[in-house]
Amino acid sequence: MKRITVLLLMWCAALSFGDEPKRDVAYDTKHERDVLDFWPAVASGKFAPVFVWFHGGGFQTGDKSEFEKNRFAMLQAYQDAGFAVASCNYPLLSQDIDHLEIARHCARAIQFLRGQSKDWQIDAGRIVCGGASAGAIISEYLAYQDDYAMIESDDEVARLSSRPNIVVSLWQPWRTKEIIIPLMESGEAPIFLYSNAPPKDKVHPPWAADLVYKTAQKLAIPTLMYGGDQNELPQVVSGTSWLEQSVQFCQEHLEHIKSVDDQ
Repeated sequence: MKRITVLLLMWCAALSFGDEPKRDVAYDTKHERDVLDFWPAVASGKFAPVFVWFHGGGFQTGDKSEFEKNRFAMLQAYQDAGFAVASCNYPLLSQDIDHLEIARHCARAIQFLRGQSKDWQIDAGRIVCGGASAGAIISEYLAYQDDYAMIESDDEVARLSSRPNIVVSLWQPWRTKEIIIPLMESGEAPIFLYSNAPPKDKVHPPWAADLVYKTAQKLAIPTLMYGGDQNELPQVVSGTSWLEQSVQFCQEHLEHIKSVDDQ
């Protein structure tokens, strides 16, 4: 009886989590780290929005596998909400690779996913980018920097937009003031922020998240920010969590974007 119960629980969990992921899919051929893992949305017969994750690591370390290992609750929360999910690697800093080159590779990952919309049943017009630390900077940069799309390119993927519709930023790093704030303009992508860094954290100071939040408010960019018990940023109300709030934030703002199923 115990064995039957365990098998039944495993079967139910598998059904709720969706199909097996596609791993190490190359989104470009320019670098060996231009690969991503992709989890299809739970079958619904509709084109699904996509949550795209960029790992942290100061642009010098990190791997896409950390999302599944260390943020499984986040992965499952977005899948349970009807999202497909992708976790991306990107080239790390070196003598030949600088921050702008990293951004170009990450932009290509977004363009590639849009190019897979029919085959992977994803909605190319409803993409959320998220990341922690360096991944937060990458996600914001893609949202607020000029689009990398090259309309006249012979490459179909290069003609697609590289800009996400919504950003989820975790553990905002200290270079925010110089890199992200100058890029933000009125009416751009909504942004959700969360940080549990203590005030003395020099890499992820809470003021960095607060700066993005206040800048977004001034520019009439929809925004929401929460902190944890280690800082004085706004706290989530009892009975919910920042993760639940992030999913709800994305869902609410995607509702304003027409789905391909309705076109």
